Amino acid sequence: QYDITFGYNGWDGRYAQSPAIGRWMDSALRPALMSALARAGHIPGGLVFAANDRKPDDGLLDTYTPARFSNGWGDLARIPTILVENHSLKPYRQRVLGTYVLLEAALKIAGADAAALQQAIAGDRAARPASIPLTWAPLKTPVARRDFLGVAHETYLSAASGGPEVRWLGKPVRQTLDVFGDAPASTTTLPVAWWVPATKPEVIARLRRQGVQVETISAPRTVTVEMLRLPEPKPGTINEGHVEIGAQAGLPERHEETFPAGSVRVPADQPLVLVAAHLLEPGSPESMLAWGYFPEIHQRTEYIEGYAIAPLADKMLAQDPALKAAFEARLAADPEFAKSPDARLEWFYQRTPYYDARY
Repeated sequence: QYDITFGYNGWDGRYAQSPAIGRWMDSALRPALMSALARAGHIPGGLVFAANDRKPDDGLLDTYTPARFSNGWGDLARIPTILVENHSLKPYRQRVLGTYVLLEAALKIAGADAAALQQAIAGDRAARPASIPLTWAPLKTPVARRDFLGVAHETYLSAASGGPEVRWLGKPVRQTLDVFGDAPASTTTLPVAWWVPATKPEVIARLRRQGVQVETISAPRTVTVEMLRLPEPKPGTINEGHVEIGAQAGLPERHEETFPAGSVRVPADQPLVLVAAHLLEPGSPESMLAWGYFPEIHQRTEYIEGYAIAPLADKMLAQDPALKAAFEARLAADPEFAKSPDARLEWFYQRTPYYDARY
């Protein structure tokens, strides 16, 4: 029945990464918007997502909103942000006027409660968490129950789909539905800083456009850093022009790395630390790695010919008993590997100093 809905991370106290802002939106903004819309003759509500589109009575979803959506990004950027959705089947005039009322009411409450709002923003911008959740997973049990203004429906067998489909009957109904939510699935400990080499100018430019603070070096600098080797980086789906590889929980390695002039250090001690983390931590589904900004990791830039690696491998076998034992164990465990000359030589190549360490 709703003609206008809205949502944010922090609704009923769930998921807010800017908790003070989330509390202000829940206690001040949301009641003001609901009241103003109802007075103007609208039916406002929270964002509506069905747990099962073919079984509306199964309940509703109230899940974490990631940074690719406006209200998810605002939550990370310490900016009070709501996502507004109008019901597409309601009259156009009704939808436009509902949005007008919502915007006007939001401006009025922001002005009337400016001190509390500014205090909430300042508190969240001053926060420096030691660790943050990067991914979320659905819970199997409900997190709440919600009164819901729905529409009556029936189920019929569709000849086209071959399965049950929903037919809406146009009759208003009031329901009480289960609400299903999320819980953190993975977290990461934030570093002191991230480094981005000058060879990735498009990444540096995007960090700056987001408002993330970066420190640019004017001369080469060698530093000891933790680098992450991805266990299985595979090209995935195409999303808005980017070939994703998905979030990758990398395996840490310590290296001395020389960054050329023009590289940037991104300190974690800054108000937009959460934006920086979700853009730069490979375990984040919103990271620039996950969105395909580092395709070069898929390409090995060096290789070695068989005539060169074969005598070297024979020498390695003769000189290193531990290596020989590991090789024989692999031969015994993997018949396909054992009968492939190329795979066997590749195994030795990976254990030489000449292998491409960036691959």
